[in-house]
Amino acid sequence: MGGLAIGFVVMSDRAQLGEIVRRARNGRRNGRLWTNIGSIATLDDAVAAFGPTGRIGGQTIVRVRP
Repeated sequence: MGGLAIGFVVMSDRAQLGEIVRRARNGRRNGRLWTNIGSIATLDDAVAAFGPTGRIGGQTIVRVRP
């Protein structure tokens, strides 16, 4: 029985990271960064969470520990 594994690597862009730091320092958020979390899924539900009908706005977080 086989399986499919998908992985990815995020390459840092110095200019983009600098812009994030600038916005955090100069913004109305008092040095805090915020992210848009759309949903949190268990590992068992991860495939459905990333499926075409399961997606909602924001980032999907997959929880791998109980």
